[in-house]
Order: sequence, then structure tokens, then C-alpha cells
Amino acid sequence: MQLGDPITEQGASDRQPFMAFVADERTESLLLEITEALLLPDECVRRSSIQEACLYLEDVRSPSLLIVDIDGVDDPVDQIVALSEVCELGTRLIVLGANNDVTLFRDLLGIGAADYLVKPLTKEQVMASISSLDDGGSGLSIMGRTGKIISVISARGGSGSSTITANCGAIVAQETSKRVVLVDLDTHFGDLALTLGADARGGLADALNQPERIDSLFLERVSSQAAERLYVLGGEESFSENIGNSRDGIDALLNELKTQFHYVIVDVPRSTSEVVYRTLQLSGLVLVVSDLSLTGMRDAARLIKHIKEANPGCQIGLIANKVGENPRAEIPISEFEKGAGWKIDFQVPFEANTVLKAANLGEPITAGRGNIGKTLKQIADRYIGVDQSRQNKQSSKKGLFASLSRKG
Repeated sequence: MQLGDPITEQGASDRQPFMAFVADERTESLLLEITEALLLPDECVRRSSIQEACLYLEDVRSPSLLIVDIDGVDDPVDQIVALSEVCELGTRLIVLGANNDVTLFRDLLGIGAADYLVKPLTKEQVMASISSLDDGGSGLSIMGRTGKIISVISARGGSGSSTITANCGAIVAQETSKRVVLVDLDTHFGDLALTLGADARGGLADALNQPERIDSLFLERVSSQAAERLYVLGGEESFSENIGNSRDGIDALLNELKTQFHYVIVDVPRSTSEVVYRTLQLSGLVLVVSDLSLTGMRDAARLIKHIKEANPGCQIGLIANKVGENPRAEIPISEFEKGAGWKIDFQVPFEANTVLKAANLGEPITAGRGNIGKTLKQIADRYIGVDQSRQNKQSSKKGLFASLSRKG
């Protein structure tokens, strides 16, 4: 990279390419010189502590490249771990500090930092570090982490897996600082985008048919934003369209998505295709959704057995949906659990007016709208940890306010 060459943007158009949070005037001045040379605005550089950086990045998209200063921080590794919790998974991190300590350097690289630069800095030193990242060097996703893949599948047609997928994803995106993408693998009849009032841009079929095309720019073009931090990837393909059924396509798609999103929630159709089988294999959590019918009980048992064989290490959850829709035809919970060979984790009540109103408006059932909203919120808390994310966010704010009061 030469001075005067703009730093390249990685990701969506609303994501900043670069931000720096530094502790002293000298470092601030040096980085301002560099941002000017890279044709970046001065606002990219802020005189702020790492705690203030954490608080700021809870509410905005983290940049492609982030520089933070740990000079004077008592617990730098812990603070970097806390920072990683609010950053997107594709963020590359350079850490600055005054401590020329090999152990600290190794610890920081071990938790995902791309580089550690010891102050006082030179322009050439910083530019060399940035260049190594821009040229595809050592920068990895922050903390070396990738997102979690969650599959939701109906044991019986019409059980409501799409409702569970759309609303749990919306709750997570709304109540945490995490980025969520919903993938509708039913490329012909899927309705996730419609449920959330988003455009079904298509492109999922292209991704599965031509996995070599999949990268961050391709996914940005074919996904729709349903809400802040919530995206939908699906399609309304022609019935004559043949969709790729190889593991290469779904592998490439899910592997790319989990580098950009904290949660990849897949609405999986009832199918024996290779794409469905491979998705179940790659999932850390599979939620099986069923009504309380005899057919639902039978197919839930068969599906759970299939999932355990395909992916022995994954977590499995069983959700009874539309409970109370047809009480006379419903099997008692204890009998259903015995027949399915699995305990029901949640019972989602049937509330036709609430569901239909939300569907007609093209918006999710908010967490708290009737009993169904409360149950969906509990599902998100249990499996994805919405409450814990909220507590961590509140704790970080308290820590910041305490540090500011001590400064005063």
C-alpha cells in the first residue's frame, strides 16, 4: 500500500473501513496524518479509552479495520475480549500499547488480534501493519471466532418453523448488538422475507449453483435488510429453476455467512436433499418444531433420530407450536414426549389474531405481544442468550460510568 491509496472497504456500504481509539495526543496526531494520506475523514480517529470504544461500538457497525490503544489499561487481554463481544466477526484488530512484552504480544495474537504495535509509533510502522492486512496478510476475524449456525425445521408441514425463525431472529437483532441473518432454504415457496416485510431479492439459487461466486460483496447484493442488524437471504425462484444440491454450495454459503454474522438462522425445509442434510451437519443447534398431532409426534421422533445420526454433537430443541389450535385433536404433552422420545422445551400458544395481524403488516411478533410474544422471547433467551447479552451490555455501561466517575 502506498500513501495516497484509499484503504479498501470490506463489507456492506454502511460499514466504516477504519476506526481508531487512542489514548494520547501524539498517537492521535500520527494516526490523523495516516488517515489523511489514506483519504479517510478525521472522524475515524478518536481520543477514547477501550471501554468507551466498547460502548460506542455497541450501537454502530464495527469497522473493517479497528485500532485500539491499551496503554494504561490494567487488564488488556480481558478488555480486548470484551471488545470482541461488540465487534462484527469480520473485524480485523490492531492493538497499540507501551508495554514491550512478548507474553502480552502472544496473548493478544492468541485471542485474534492481527498485530500489536509498541509505542512510540512511526508512520512507516503503522502503514506496514495496515498494508499486511490490506494485502490479505495476518488479519483474521476478531478473536478467531465465527458465528453460530442454528437450523429450524418442521416435523410436519405447516407446523410454523418460519414463524419461529423470523421472530426469534428479530428478537435477537432487536435486543442485542449482534448481527443476524435468516436463510430461507425453501427457494421456491419460502416466506421468511414476506413475513418480515423485506424484499426477496433472489440470488440464493445462484449461490448454491455457483459457490465460487460467494463472497461478502455477493451476499450484500442478494440479501435484504429487514431491520437494524437483521438480514434475510432467500428467493422466489421459478418452479422450473433447478437448485444446486451439492454440499459445496451450502458449505461455501454458510462458511462465508458465519464470518459476517453472529447468528446464521436457517429455515430448513422438510427434504432429504444433500443441502438439507449438510445444513443439519453444520449446525450447532437444531430446533424441531411440531404441532401436537399424532403425525407430528411420529415425524418428530424420526427427525430427531436423523439429526442425531447426522450430527451427534449438536444441541437439539423440541418446540410444540400452535398449542390450543385444535384441542380435541392434540395429544397430551406427556404422551407426545413419550412417543417422540424427547422432552418438549417450549409450548407456543395458538393466537391466530396476533399472528395474522403481524403477517399482514409484514412485521415480527414483538417480544411481549400476547402470550405468544412472551414465549418467543423465552425461546430466544434459552437458545441464543438474549438476556445474557443484555446483561453484558448493561454491565459494560456501568463499568464505563464507574471509570469516568473515578477520573473526575
